[in-house]
Amino acid sequence: MEFCDTHIHLPAFALGEVLSHQLTTAALLGVRRLIQPGVSPKSWPRQLALSVENPGVYCALGLHPRMADQWDLTLEAELCRLIKHPRVVAVGEIGLDARVEVSAAVQKKALRAQLAIAISAGLPVIFHSVKGLADLLEIGAEEGIADVGGVVHGFSGSPELATRVLNLGLHLGIGPVLLRTNARKLPQALVHVPASALVLETDAPDMAPGVESLRQVAQKLAELRGWSLGECAQITSENACRLFKFSGPEDIQGKG
Repeated sequence: MEFCDTHIHLPAFALGEVLSHQLTTAALLGVRRLIQPGVSPKSWPRQLALSVENPGVYCALGLHPRMADQWDLTLEAELCRLIKHPRVVAVGEIGLDARVEVSAAVQKKALRAQLAIAISAGLPVIFHSVKGLADLLEIGAEEGIADVGGVVHGFSGSPELATRVLNLGLHLGIGPVLLRTNARKLPQALVHVPASALVLETDAPDMAPGVESLRQVAQKLAELRGWSLGECAQITSENACRLFKFSGPEDIQGKG
């Protein structure tokens, strides 16, 4: 049984034993691939280093909407350079977030610029959205996101919203939101969407303590879909491999 965690912030874990524990746990639980989404340019070098040092660990590079006011031509050039690295499999996490102090106009400018970079490079995107998914999808459609695809990370919306996401050729990132007792819309949405649209994530340590939560998310999704845990692992891992263009077996090693 093999899993892929498409959204985990490894640089947020302390170095040494804590990070080593995450990698060891991933190996023991059959999580064969981890993708680290980018947040701040300060974290990009560490993400790349972790991806080079650890088989099965990859990264996406991007500017989180809460950092959108940092976007300029220098940062644009740096992102264009770094995404050529073979361990970079996506641009992200990028998007819109109504909770942050950065203005919507500034967020949208950085979003459009990074979308253009992703599409030019032929890389999928990892979208971050808080109370702004409708606008994000509209911008994605205008910029041509269907050409490269991607993931709406932490999806928690209705069946109608899921349909809009899928119509753009995007995947639904299913994470710890599914485990909440008050989750209502998401389980309804997940019952009928195509199996090919689903990938798993933890968003650890933000939304889960660590990679060990991935199997809990997978088990809940399996129950909703009428799958075994093994079927859920296989389907979601194959979806991730297809989207992020993984090739060949590669196992997480239990070391930091």
